[in-house]
Amino acid sequence: MIYWIWLTQLPFIGPVTARYLIEELKDAENVYKADAGYLAEVPGLSERQRRSILQNHSLEKTKRILEDCQNNNISILCWNDKRYPARAKKPSDAPVVLYYKGYFKNMNQTVGIVGARRCSQESKQKTVALASEYAQKQVTVVSGMAKGIDSYAHTACLNAGGYTVAILGNGLDICYPSEHNKLMKCIEEKDLLISEYQPGTQPDKYRFPRRNRLIGSWSDKLFVIEAGRGSGALITAEYSRKYGREVVPHWGQTL
Repeated sequence: MIYWIWLTQLPFIGPVTARYLIEELKDAENVYKADAGYLAEVPGLSERQRRSILQNHSLEKTKRILEDCQNNNISILCWNDKRYPARAKKPSDAPVVLYYKGYFKNMNQTVGIVGARRCSQESKQKTVALASEYAQKQVTVVSGMAKGIDSYAHTACLNAGGYTVAILGNGLDICYPSEHNKLMKCIEEKDLLISEYQPGTQPDKYRFPRRNRLIGSWSDKLFVIEAGRGSGALITAEYSRKYGREVVPHWGQTL
């Protein structure tokens, strides 16, 4: 596992290249141990990427990440783990390492529910009804634990006895927004929190569009509720379409 985390920390090695290297060399440890001659024969790697692999062999940062995970009760899911859902692994930019709290359960069917942070009372009510309906059908409800539609979807699913997955844009040792601390603890106790970001990673604005691609890839179908132009919900919808997932504009929403 230490080599998988090491790979994700390398400059100029994003999730697409990390996955390619693991597929070509069969394991992250083999990437770590590869010499210059071997890497020169791997097609598609730039010289900058080869240097990044060869010149960054310290594992001290990786060991600190593992220690932080242990101290914060955070577990690690690697791309080759059988629990990693096939739908989520299918996109080429799927993270090779995910951090999680909680429990993996049956995810035969999933729906994503995203939308405005500031929404109408009607949208809130219909979000609650939608999430409750899918929870009762044992369909996993996926969202991002943001204010508004996301939190209403998670809460309704929990109240209906369903299974919900919250995908965060920060480290799992940080609750964002802070007022969702109770919700976060409820999800952790019996459902699932995931992030591609290591402990200590702050909820910087630029991280959320990347987080939104995971909501899209973990959802068979995506409901978009009351989303404004340029919003994170519409970014999620773009990713869902890119991944070949069904996107449902709801209650007058135009996409």
